[in-house]
Amino acid sequence: MSDQNTLPFERLVHRFAHAVRTVSTDDLVHHGGVMAAATVVAGGFNYGYQVFVGRVLGAEAYGAFGALFALFYLLHVVGRGVRFSASRFAAELDGPNERAAFYRGFLLRSTALGVVGTVLLVAASPVIAGFLGLDSAAPVTVVAVAIGVELVLTANQGTLQGLQRFGALGAFKVAQAAVKLALGVALVLAGLRLYGAFAAVALGSAVVLAASTAYLLWNLGRPAAATTQFRYRRAYRYVVPAAIAGFCLTVPANADVIVVKHFFPAVDAGYYAAASVFGKVLLFLPMGISTALFPKVTADHAAARNKRLHALFDRALAYAALVGVGGAVGFWLFAERLLALAYGPEYVAAAPLVRWYGLAIVGVVLAVVVLNFELARDRTGYVYVFAVGSVVELALIWTFHASLIQVAQIVLISNAALFLVGLAAVKLDVDLDPTRLTTTSTDSSNER
Repeated sequence: MSDQNTLPFERLVHRFAHAVRTVSTDDLVHHGGVMAAATVVAGGFNYGYQVFVGRVLGAEAYGAFGALFALFYLLHVVGRGVRFSASRFAAELDGPNERAAFYRGFLLRSTALGVVGTVLLVAASPVIAGFLGLDSAAPVTVVAVAIGVELVLTANQGTLQGLQRFGALGAFKVAQAAVKLALGVALVLAGLRLYGAFAAVALGSAVVLAASTAYLLWNLGRPAAATTQFRYRRAYRYVVPAAIAGFCLTVPANADVIVVKHFFPAVDAGYYAAASVFGKVLLFLPMGISTALFPKVTADHAAARNKRLHALFDRALAYAALVGVGGAVGFWLFAERLLALAYGPEYVAAAPLVRWYGLAIVGVVLAVVVLNFELARDRTGYVYVFAVGSVVELALIWTFHASLIQVAQIVLISNAALFLVGLAAVKLDVDLDPTRLTTTSTDSSNER
């Protein structure tokens, strides 16, 4: 009897050990883990920068700084489009000569975009300063320079992502945050205050731009004279849906906090902000998985390796779900302890909200995996569906906000619906773009 029981147990142990070995050797987990770790470390530096600036500048000046920083991130949506585009084509192109030629041309065009963006923002700086209630347009000019540099830097970040140089990409991400913190402390203490705080943003990006450009030029080398020229119109067309994807990843994740601040008392808005911060912690590893997933899917899609491509999607979704669900369970069980530890006893009242917001983040995590997968293989229809769904989500929050928990439930339902729509599109192999609504399952059935 004992022998009969031992055999199934040994098989179970063997299967578990095999699963652990498989996961530990999966490059998607390895590369995603590298990016998640880099995001956590860089996030620590960024948090230190924000806390220092807030303490030194004081509430009034920090309010102006916060408005300028919101402007910076809003305009950075364009940079997301540049990064997605650079990543896609760097991963798709075959051969070192083609990649080297593409990078040099794309960097030149991104530099031109950065210069134009800076000039336009400087020209509009008096109007922007007036809208934000600033006494001078000079701080907006500093933001304009920072945006221009950042737009060029995103070309390097996207190229590194497309080439799957995740170690270098993560190192540059951490370096940028560390340099920004160090220069921010030095310049603000030197008496430059608001100007010094944003000059640190521009200089941190500039330092990493120079270092990453040198790294890429050295590693890619000079293309041969006979290298076929890349048709950059493809990249230009791709930037638009990629920028919309950047909107989907940036604006809805923060806009709910703004809407709550508008409708609810200050204390309730503080509880929601705390829940939002906790929820975003759950995004670190899944976002790392999505960052690693994008160029791998692009490369497999370009080579028509559909069977491997869909297996990659399933693994990414499983890893993201494991982290998201595990974190949500942890929030549900230990919400009071986590809030007391991070924010103090006065925030324990937000525990029910944290539980629901943790569940809502699971939907966000899974929907973002689908978004990256579809964008990587040029299925832009889901990008537009995601954008419309995000706007609908905000409209629902604006209309229905009887309680903070109701707001979190709307976030949960909206993102769960977006995920299910995207999952159906992937599994049925349907492009949701209405201009080319087709099914391609018959084209790839022989490979699945």
